Amino acid sequence: MRQFQKCVLLVDDDPADRKLLSHFLTGRGFSVIATGDPDKALQLIVEGGVGCFITDQVMKTSGHELVRIVKGVRSDIGIIFISGADQPSEPLPPEIKFINKSRRDALADEVLSCMRRSQL
Repeated sequence: MRQFQKCVLLVDDDPADRKLLSHFLTGRGFSVIATGDPDKALQLIVEGGVGCFITDQVMKTSGHELVRIVKGVRSDIGIIFISGADQPSEPLPPEIKFINKSRRDALADEVLSCMRRSQL
């Protein structure tokens, strides 16, 4: 897989899901930073090395709330919502993708698209 200058930031408050998805994406050649801490995630976003932001929908700090903050800080970043649910709990803007956690191949495909866009 092609190496990208920026990394994938995965935010999920479930340590098992975070580890599983991080391992999966790393195995597909992506550089991944995984955290369950929304404050750390925002710090990494501000620093600018993130090309794709993946967040769980249901966390202590809502994924929707986190996305609103991220979009206010960096409008150029690609965003992917993940969830164990089959659909988002509230409507998402069309540029934000929603993927069920069990659909890992679809997640890898969308991360690849997201990372390619971040290199433009």
